[in-house]
Amino acid sequence: MSWREGRSLGEQYVKEAHDLLRVDDHYTVCDANGFTWWSADFATRVSTDQGVFRQSQCLFRVTAETDMLKGRGHMGELAEALEHEMDECTFSGPVYDAGSDTIRLYCCVYANLEEAVWLRKAFAAAVALQVAEAYDMSRRLGQRFRAIPAASEHPTNGLRASHDPVIDQAAHFFHPSGDRPSRWLDDPNWERAGWIMEREARTFQTDRRSGLSASFDWGCSEGAIALEVRTDEPHKALGNGLHATLTVPMALSAAAIGHLVLDLNTYEKAEYKRCHMLGSWCEHGGKLAYRTFFPNALYHPDTLEDVCVNMATRAIWVDEWFQEKKAAAGR
Repeated sequence: MSWREGRSLGEQYVKEAHDLLRVDDHYTVCDANGFTWWSADFATRVSTDQGVFRQSQCLFRVTAETDMLKGRGHMGELAEALEHEMDECTFSGPVYDAGSDTIRLYCCVYANLEEAVWLRKAFAAAVALQVAEAYDMSRRLGQRFRAIPAASEHPTNGLRASHDPVIDQAAHFFHPSGDRPSRWLDDPNWERAGWIMEREARTFQTDRRSGLSASFDWGCSEGAIALEVRTDEPHKALGNGLHATLTVPMALSAAAIGHLVLDLNTYEKAEYKRCHMLGSWCEHGGKLAYRTFFPNALYHPDTLEDVCVNMATRAIWVDEWFQEKKAAAGR
């Protein structure tokens, strides 16, 4: 059986990403759960799991991961550089595989029938932007720190003569839509997002038309984990849309935040948290934060509520994660 048959919802996500990106099968290796694609001299893996049946529905974890850089003794500098890069992230964040000494960009979604319409398009866009961002960062950061790009080649067809057009075209797809005001401005679902925060957050405020702020419990010190969802903060490459930032109230050095970015992204990848990993941990305003951005071209009425649910879920588990680390350090 192959994912091309699209028998499960997870396979349909993989197939849609493959077809929308017009993936060149000459530089692709397929298996039952997905494909590995060389859009340039690095590999991207897009796949689905077999699904987990919970609460009368099947939930599929669909992932995309692109090789980017080898650490080769430069992990300190690379981690600190990546924390700043991710402040302007879209849907993917850096993770580190110690076994292969490889930094990759990674994203994942949890697919179910309720979110199938908007989430499929968001995932396909995430794959396109991921390969473009990996190509750009591997070259810029590689030259800056003399790090080695995580290059590889197709096992039978070798290196590409030129990179896939999607690398040059990915960001351009989101214009001119991104040049217009945010499509989430005056969205009627701001009120529903407020109802979610009323249930999940310690405190919240919303003007019901352009933004929302909320606070969540933080058990490691004074203060609270803060959430900001805004329509007035455009992305420098993609234009207007919906920006969400979850900030942890910790005073840390840039180097410490850099390592936490990789640790938290890698932990979130390894654990089954049931919140889409569309975005990245990063340094924002001198603090540790998780950022995500949805461009205007991906507008859907359900996106706003789902972003709020996902950020609330992330606030809960990251508080638990740090409390466990604090308790372990005190033993």
